[in-house]
Amino acid sequence: MRRTPETLADTKGPLTSGWMSAVFLGLFSTLLAGCMHTKTPFEGLTSACPASETPGKPDATVACENPAPTPPPPDEIQAVFDNSVGPQPDKAALRTPVPEAPARGAKVEDRSSTTVPRSAPVVHNGTLKLADAVAYGVMTYPEIRVSEERVREAKAAIDISKAGLYPSADLRLAGGQNFSGSYQGKAVPYATATSNIDKRFDGGLILRQLAYDFGATHADIDRASYLRDAERHKLQEKIDEIAAKIALLFIRIHEQRALLRLVDDTLASHQNLLGIVMAQEKEGQGTTADVSRVKSRLVDVGAIRADISLQLMAAEDQFERLTRNRPTKLGDVPNYRTRIPFTPDMAIEKVLAKNPRLASMEATRKSAEKELESQRANQLPRFGIEIDTESKNYRNPRVGRTEIEGRALLAMRFRIFDGGLAEATERQIEARIKGNELSLLNEREQFEADIRQAYRAIESANRKMRLIADGVNSARSVRELYLEQFKAGKRTIFELLDGQMAYYTSRRAQIESQFDAVRAVYDILRATGDLTRTLAQAEPASTVKIDKAAKK
Repeated sequence: MRRTPETLADTKGPLTSGWMSAVFLGLFSTLLAGCMHTKTPFEGLTSACPASETPGKPDATVACENPAPTPPPPDEIQAVFDNSVGPQPDKAALRTPVPEAPARGAKVEDRSSTTVPRSAPVVHNGTLKLADAVAYGVMTYPEIRVSEERVREAKAAIDISKAGLYPSADLRLAGGQNFSGSYQGKAVPYATATSNIDKRFDGGLILRQLAYDFGATHADIDRASYLRDAERHKLQEKIDEIAAKIALLFIRIHEQRALLRLVDDTLASHQNLLGIVMAQEKEGQGTTADVSRVKSRLVDVGAIRADISLQLMAAEDQFERLTRNRPTKLGDVPNYRTRIPFTPDMAIEKVLAKNPRLASMEATRKSAEKELESQRANQLPRFGIEIDTESKNYRNPRVGRTEIEGRALLAMRFRIFDGGLAEATERQIEARIKGNELSLLNEREQFEADIRQAYRAIESANRKMRLIADGVNSARSVRELYLEQFKAGKRTIFELLDGQMAYYTSRRAQIESQFDAVRAVYDILRATGDLTRTLAQAEPASTVKIDKAAKK
């Protein structure tokens, strides 16, 4: 439509009613486009409302209205942790302490270089149990926080994909000088010539709404949903990884402390022997060579003690870094032997069903398949509704006019040629899917091999402990008997030293076999996806007992 200068009420004032009409027409078109898809021939083929987050199951019952405000993002670490172990209302350690806000006007200390991503750690008082140590580590370790942010990023990607189902509006405003003229005749100067220089103000509103795209947008939403699931499984895997590290350090500290007590016991025995040999030397019953041999063996045992002390301090430092607690007093090592499947085949079935790494790789593979589906659908035509309103306002001291134009169109867009981009992208996605399948197969086979090896390690450790137990008792008796016979002059210093080291060697093998079996059990629990849940639950009645045997 066109408004002539004669119909203008005031050509020198602000924007006229024609411009206002264009704005109202645009707003009305926005409301109309929100549910326009229900009145088109493509009704039922797609929906302008957001699809369900469940891949492959769009929610067709969602009303065509603005969605509810998005709630604040939840604590993904706590959500995944609770999803794995179940809510733990009786364990305050499983909740991250919330720091209190500073009082108004209080001076806030600059801790940008030392503050961890979460609140300050809570130092545990008293005996630190393994379940509490795992909870501290899970809630404070930075790598877990990185995985948490990736989950939030993947959730945002779903909303980005869903945006393609909603209307989009583009507003254009422009102002400046406009020149217009018309000329008639062939000769110069022209027989008839008119020209005007006006002040011009333009405004336009364009609304677009997807009507049908052969499922490309829904496939993209499903792709983003699978990527979100993959990131959540990766977060669970990272939680299990940190829990396993803490558990293995917990076990290692107990093991090194037991070995340290054993070395101290051996060191005390050698020092006692040195006193006896030196006394015999003074009485003329021994030689200087015997004293030197005992001192040399004391040096060897002291070197062993230094190595064990260094390993113990390294384990304690790593434990403190992961849990923010110094392992001064630790609880007993829980024995979860009864919590693992009875046979390796049963454990392998559980790994295939519950392992978070395999679940993440499977979700990634499905995401790539949906990406390929979306890519193929994007090569087909796209149908959409386009509503375009435009107002052109010319302001001139002598003449002025307003031109308003509006149109509502059903548009089809189809890319005829893209230089082979779509075909190359499709081949790229197919190669990625094939690679994901092979990686998944490799991980499954590796888990199967690890599970069988863990069960063999448990069986071997149990068999060694049964054999070593008798050897430890025999070596202890031999050591005591050789000492009495040495005092009576019936044994040499070589035999006595060999007897003492034989007891140390057999006892150390017993301790290491005992903890090797415990480590294998924890490895199986991690592979089956039950480690975090098992550690967070009540500890079993049976624990690994090593103190009593070590002090004998």
